[in-house]
Amino acid sequence: MKSFSLSALSILLICLLLSGCEKGKDNTTIQYDAKIVGFDPNCSTCILSFPNDSLKIKNEVGISQDSYYEAVNLNRGKYAIGQKLKVEVRKAEDSELNACITLYPSSKYKSIYVSGIENYNNLKLNDTIEISYKDCVYDPDRQCYICLDSVISDSRCPEGVECVWAGEASARFKFEKFNSSPVFFVLKEGAEDTVIEGYKISFLKLLPYPKYGTQIKPEDYKARIVVKE
Repeated sequence: MKSFSLSALSILLICLLLSGCEKGKDNTTIQYDAKIVGFDPNCSTCILSFPNDSLKIKNEVGISQDSYYEAVNLNRGKYAIGQKLKVEVRKAEDSELNACITLYPSSKYKSIYVSGIENYNNLKLNDTIEISYKDCVYDPDRQCYICLDSVISDSRCPEGVECVWAGEASARFKFEKFNSSPVFFVLKEGAEDTVIEGYKISFLKLLPYPKYGTQIKPEDYKARIVVKE
């Protein structure tokens, strides 16, 4: 009886058939935090900055003057300077560029195409709300945002461990109005409030609570707050 041996290539082909195919990472959409910083005077399209994701955008789309990008499909009439958006972007194709951009350029900003838009959640006064890491809530009446910028410290005693001190957590928040510089402030969990522009902000709890043997990534944090007038 003849004996057969499988080559490395044959084994690889069999494994691929058994495991099936997976989609590549190219199909994964990435959402970025964008801010409208101006308008193209010739085309009336929006000029965007990406305060939290500038390096990622440079790698994705390329380097642009002043780290500003011209969104070829966002019209001035629908947006205001200082407004923040969550967007999915890609490089703009030549066929998507308006004639005013190619023939009468008013800047050297790189053109991008916004393929998806999501607005920030509206602020609910006198109610307990949760803000994710680098996320914001928006007050449309006063045109301002309250954001969780970062976690400064988290020394809370983990579940499954006996500690002589309960520990504490503190986070840095950001208050930002349209066309104004942001104001940063630090609050300790459950210990103090702050008053900014007529808002009283209470930091109730930092989530998740630490567990022994589990590392919390910065993007996993959420802040539970209450905002009152």
